[in-house]
Amino acid sequence: MPVIALDLGGTRIKFGVVENGQLLASASIVVPSSDSFAALLPLIEQQIGQMMQETGSASLDGIGMAFPTIVDSDRMRLLYKYTKYNDANDLDLTDWAKTTWGAPLFMENDARAALVGEWQYGAGKGTNNLVMVTIGTGVGSAALMNGRLLKGSHYLAGNLGGHQNIRFDGHRCNCGNIGCLESEASSWALPELLKRHPGYAESPFAMGEDPDFEAVFRLAAAGEKFALSVRASCLEVWAAGILNLVYAYDPERIVIGGGVMHSAEVILPFIQNKINQAAWLPENAVTVVAAQQPDWAGVLGMGHLAS
Repeated sequence: MPVIALDLGGTRIKFGVVENGQLLASASIVVPSSDSFAALLPLIEQQIGQMMQETGSASLDGIGMAFPTIVDSDRMRLLYKYTKYNDANDLDLTDWAKTTWGAPLFMENDARAALVGEWQYGAGKGTNNLVMVTIGTGVGSAALMNGRLLKGSHYLAGNLGGHQNIRFDGHRCNCGNIGCLESEASSWALPELLKRHPGYAESPFAMGEDPDFEAVFRLAAAGEKFALSVRASCLEVWAAGILNLVYAYDPERIVIGGGVMHSAEVILPFIQNKINQAAWLPENAVTVVAAQQPDWAGVLGMGHLAS
């Protein structure tokens, strides 16, 4: 029987009907502005019912949910509130899945789910020692060691790559710490980073250019000096963070996903060269590759975990 897998992002929820690693049906819906997960459940139920009807599925083997927060995947509960779904910690979602669908519930952190998706069906196939990094609004990470997801005693292990300290005298992060990788190079931090960067007042961004990475990489490719300087700073931050993950987890492969990978032709060689130069390893002992399932890795990963 198939499973229903959900990847719950901050702005969209992706749904998939997954059976034997195949995505039989998929859908993506915009998350309403309400921060109540309880209020969202009827919409989720409607979408699941519609997809079951579409695929002719009378019953389910399981329901998998990937959340963008720390998840106790043994007791199927969220350990920290996430702004968009801040009442989800208080809901008995296991009972909801059993009562509504007659199916067991499986929950995992979204970065771990994406890692499993890439490991089984994408750029991580063929290795059991893998690190996944997603660079976009924030920076997420997950680690697989000897074929097992790394979780740790508090379910934090491998997950908070975006909150490793890169600069002790850096900028304050939205988590409250100073100099996190996210606060030094991520989409949410970029507008302020641009304003603080030397030469901003004469830059295209001060003149109305969109303060996003698409513009930074596009202008840098055209030789614009301010964008080149910002790009160089961000590349160094990402490379330093990923090098730390190499030291921590000793993977065979690093898979990078997220919105910035539209510029993979610049990012991948830079990080690969940095690892080759700085890691205490033979050249190319760790390979750096782009995610092959950038849109559906989380759904496929939860499908695998819930099977």
